Amino acid sequence: MKSRYRAVRTLAGTLAAAVGVSLAVASPAVAASSNSASATPPVTIPALQSWTAATGTFTFTGKSRVLVNQGDMPKLKPVADLLATELGSRFGFKVKVASNGNKPDPGDIVIGLRKGIPGIGEQGYQLAVEKSASITAGTEDGAFNGTRTILQLLKHGNTIPAGTARDWPTYPERGVMIDLGRMYLSLDWLKARVRDMAYLKLNTLQLHLSDDEGWRVQSNLGLQSAQYLTKNEIKSLVAYAATYHITVIPEIDMPAHLGVLLQKYPQYRLVDKNGNVSPTKIDFTIPAARDLLKSIIAEYLPLFPGTYWHLGQDEYLANSQFANYPQLEQYAKTTVGPNATAKDAVIQFANEMNRFIRSKCKVGRAWNDNVGPGTTIEIDKNVVVQYWTDSDSEDLFGPNGPYTPQTLLDKGYQIVNDSLLPTYAYPSGGRTPQIHVNYLYDAWSVEQFYGYLYFEQNGTYVKILPVKTVAVGAPGLRGSMLNIWNSGGTWTQDEAATDIYPRMRIMAQKTWNSPQPAADYTGFQPIIDQVGSPNS
Repeated sequence: MKSRYRAVRTLAGTLAAAVGVSLAVASPAVAASSNSASATPPVTIPALQSWTAATGTFTFTGKSRVLVNQGDMPKLKPVADLLATELGSRFGFKVKVASNGNKPDPGDIVIGLRKGIPGIGEQGYQLAVEKSASITAGTEDGAFNGTRTILQLLKHGNTIPAGTARDWPTYPERGVMIDLGRMYLSLDWLKARVRDMAYLKLNTLQLHLSDDEGWRVQSNLGLQSAQYLTKNEIKSLVAYAATYHITVIPEIDMPAHLGVLLQKYPQYRLVDKNGNVSPTKIDFTIPAARDLLKSIIAEYLPLFPGTYWHLGQDEYLANSQFANYPQLEQYAKTTVGPNATAKDAVIQFANEMNRFIRSKCKVGRAWNDNVGPGTTIEIDKNVVVQYWTDSDSEDLFGPNGPYTPQTLLDKGYQIVNDSLLPTYAYPSGGRTPQIHVNYLYDAWSVEQFYGYLYFEQNGTYVKILPVKTVAVGAPGLRGSMLNIWNSGGTWTQDEAATDIYPRMRIMAQKTWNSPQPAADYTGFQPIIDQVGSPNS
């Protein structure tokens, strides 16, 4: 995503100056729970969907155990073991894991599975707190999410108020995307983010492994940069994430953002009709170039046992540029049909790569730049489309831009909201502007999609492209991610961790989509402090 930071800063500043617009955004009303609580629920991030208070208190002591219901031990022992380890570290004593054969003792935590619990879905759970506490869910993921609530409630003490909760996410995918291509981040740093994500019930980690500035994973072709993660480190990270019920999605961006690869294979660089050579975009009309890309994917597939593989597909060419590359039109007419356009070539390439990864039992994902009108074919419907822009790559207001989110849903695509800028974090001088963080909590929600949204420094908002909305919890809308793009400036690992800390908590709240625990970000900040982090 090389041009994203530059484009939004330059074009937004130009347009804001031209129209002289400054739009303040009102804070929405806090959503009401469908199940009214009889008392203020315990403080968690994300907030509980429903809570009914009772009398009494749960107390965790040195005699407390983590118990697993009989018959559920094969599925839930890893969940129980992790919770016991975390609580043991928190309180300074060993916590035993055992089968729940009889009535639990006071202070015990019981975890169990039960199918058919209405209204909580695949990732929800029920929590009952009395003298003992019990988590009941339909799946291991749901049970794990329940343990995160217990962990938060015992963060600053050993008691939990009695009551019952039913808790579930609106969106199945709640995540963080990390740009490693432009900045090396250590294995320890990444594992700390995994722990923090899981603590907040975020369950998806996308790794942007390569870009024009760097290749951050060990390569059989010798593509890796000076600082990189070894394959064993990647395996370690993926296994670690799985322990915390987090899916890791790898991305080798293509057919653009391949500057590192094309330094080694300059014969595959894209050349226009006037002989101008692109150092970062590959000419996929060359069969050997496509074979090379497939070999790279095949090399890394064994490192990532999860469901998804991200194909990139962003910022290749703007619509106005295709006429400069007659080889693309010829390739499209040969592979697609006589009426195909040059832009069809990009879709054909994406579909060929998608067929390749599907042959390896993966589900493809792609950025949304080229998923729109102006072609005779469309990207395969089984590709998850990650929507970040209203523009056709580098031509912000060009014709035949991407489909709207609603059109994508109507056509049968699953989509993810990765809108620029609400979901973005940049190092811009070492910190994302505070107004950006406030906006994310005060005014944004997962069903709101932006192409570009610019933030003035004087405390006002300027919208450059209008918001597009879909229904809350719309079928096919998988969720959203916090997108950490290491471009437009520099920061250290510590600065990056500090900057994204509050935004991860906002993203967790927004994607879980429970009633907001505070009316605005100012009120949310004490909650962030109270809930804390598993890393401190």
